[in-house]
Amino acid sequence: MSSQIWSQLRLDPQKRLPLYKQISQQTEQLVHEGKLKPGVRLPSERKMAEMLKVSRMTITLAYEDMKARGIVRSQQGSGTFIMRGPRIEHSEQAVTWHTQFAYETGKINYAMEEVMRFGRDPRLIPLAGVGTAPDVHPGIELSQFFAEHLRRNPMLLQLPTPTQGYEPLRQDLRGWLAESGIHAAPEETMIVSGAMQGLDLISRLFLGPGDYVIVEDPGLPAASDAFAASGAKILRITLDEQGIRTESLENLLMQFPVKFIYVNPTFHNPTGITMSLERREHLLALAKRYGVPIVEDDPTGLLYYGKKPTPPLKAMDRDDLVIYLRTFSKYVFPGLRVAVLVAPEPIVSNLLKVKQRIDLHSNNLSQIAVHAFLLEGRLQRHLERLRSAYAARISLLEEMLSAYPDIQCQFPQGGVFLWCKLPPHIRAERLLQIAIRKGVAFVPGNWLSGVGLGDHHLRLAFTHPSLDLLKEGIKRIGEAIAEYSSYQW
Repeated sequence: MSSQIWSQLRLDPQKRLPLYKQISQQTEQLVHEGKLKPGVRLPSERKMAEMLKVSRMTITLAYEDMKARGIVRSQQGSGTFIMRGPRIEHSEQAVTWHTQFAYETGKINYAMEEVMRFGRDPRLIPLAGVGTAPDVHPGIELSQFFAEHLRRNPMLLQLPTPTQGYEPLRQDLRGWLAESGIHAAPEETMIVSGAMQGLDLISRLFLGPGDYVIVEDPGLPAASDAFAASGAKILRITLDEQGIRTESLENLLMQFPVKFIYVNPTFHNPTGITMSLERREHLLALAKRYGVPIVEDDPTGLLYYGKKPTPPLKAMDRDDLVIYLRTFSKYVFPGLRVAVLVAPEPIVSNLLKVKQRIDLHSNNLSQIAVHAFLLEGRLQRHLERLRSAYAARISLLEEMLSAYPDIQCQFPQGGVFLWCKLPPHIRAERLLQIAIRKGVAFVPGNWLSGVGLGDHHLRLAFTHPSLDLLKEGIKRIGEAIAEYSSYQW
């Protein structure tokens, strides 16, 4: 095969999608278009790397990805060959489904897909996605409490749960929230299927095409995706050591009719920064002055490793400005899709109407399980175990990373992420390619930015691996950094 066909590949190193994925997907497109036929032999890894001006390792990863998806096959001593035939189009019968879509789907978030794939790969030490540490995983304990709870109350599973949530859980959660200074009336709370459902409901209620939303950058890409799906335009503000830059925020509020401000002020994802008390007061004052609500996402605020952090914005809110979300996924395990949403009654009542159209009533199985775990202070005891286990991991990371001066990290006082800066000549996405070959995964900083910031940063999720695996993971990242300069990128 001449190099002409491969000249059609257009690689963009600025995209969130890794280069090897771009090669894999564009090659598949050539197959679908019939430009690459079954049986065609691909160039050797060395030759393909030369033609595309990428590292040989990038080509190795691309070929492995295509093999895993059944696009190509490798035959020892012979090379790599196309397997699939072109996709046959029947234009007279084909339905152009995308022209019928009304909801903005945009492009799939490849960064999120990759992070979840890393977590499922047993060959990788998981420093990318969040999971509960094996030594404090509550699965067995929770299942025992749940089973006993159902044995005593067998009727629970036979009745649907109201849209607003399982009433005993909502009642107990109000007491739990009060411990953080958040005092909510019954009509101001609702249970949602994870914080992401809460953000989706908020988007559907508040946002339409052309509306403006302010978010932190870097931040949670899934949140921006939820807002953009409603047609909103995303305005981004960077952070300093005290959190979101409120001076920049006011400049945007003066220029744009913003619908709401989305923040993760306590142990921020990914930086670990906790917004200072002064900054929180200024943020609330600006929200009041410009009449703009705040959506406060607080997934890890109870995972502090020293003194308690600054109170949530919702606890300081005297003007009904804040919509508050707290999920259980970081405290129990990610698959437990239960979160509580607190907001003024007019907002909750309308969010319930939106939610009812989506799922009619809540998932009572998971909500009953969470309630069983809350009873008799069980969750509080579990949180104390988590704090102790994760504090030990932070201490280990400080000790380990002191031996790697090329990695400069912000060590948070809580949360589940470590945000690290690399030397200017090292791009985190390219470093990841080497790290994967060495059996460890992390998240490149630019995957967490909507404007391509964070090229020289990486996010480490430290809660899931054991202490021994955490040590080994840092060691392998150090080896990857040492190897980085030997490649011709």
